[in-house]
Amino acid sequence: MAKCPLANVPACVWDGFSENGDVMADVNKTVVEFMEQFEPDLFWQTHGRKILWGVVGALAIGVIAVQMQHQAAAREEEAAVRLAQTTEPMALLQLAREYKGKDVGAQAYLQLANLQSQAGHLPETMAAYQEFLTIYPHHPLAAAAQLGQAESLEASGKLEEAKLQYSQIAYRPSSYTTVAAKLGAARCAEALGQTKEAVQIYEELMPAVAGTPWAVPVAIRLDVLARSRETAVPSAGSAVTLPPVMVK
Repeated sequence: MAKCPLANVPACVWDGFSENGDVMADVNKTVVEFMEQFEPDLFWQTHGRKILWGVVGALAIGVIAVQMQHQAAAREEEAAVRLAQTTEPMALLQLAREYKGKDVGAQAYLQLANLQSQAGHLPETMAAYQEFLTIYPHHPLAAAAQLGQAESLEASGKLEEAKLQYSQIAYRPSSYTTVAAKLGAARCAEALGQTKEAVQIYEELMPAVAGTPWAVPVAIRLDVLARSRETAVPSAGSAVTLPPVMVK
């Protein structure tokens, strides 16, 4: 006959099971006694109002939060409509400051800067871009605002400052403004008489702009600069005309 596998279980283990069983019995007894003494009517009379107020309060907070979200969304939709219809600088500035930190506010600043630029108000353009960058330094269009600042500096004749700003934008990794910034830096270098540097920038751009609308302007500028350098430097063996020498 097969021997029962429980026969080899030590006595201490059985004692442990016995103690655990006693504990569970005590717990069950306590629960039963509590349930026998529990009076639902008395409990509800004592705590019912507090429970109701707690439920009502939680519901009210939830309703208020939802209403606030709906109101905020409605206000932003209204602001977006106002933004699309606004063409006055002061109205745009007011809208930008009213919705400071919001996407509508950011768009208002950029629209204001563009409006001032088209009107030739370069200091106001710079101010709008700077306020945008101060409030939204990590905005996806921050690089575009910095490019706008550089273009305003260039248009103001501040070529050294513009070239520096263009250069800072141009060599940032994965920037969508890289080509425009390098072209700006090359233009400033040309205007400053730094032909060699301008040629170098245009040559660096050629592979990047191949097959794009930028390719033709870059090729034209390279050709113009090459011709100007040939004109400025006499070729080897060419005659050089010297001024006449007066002999006394």
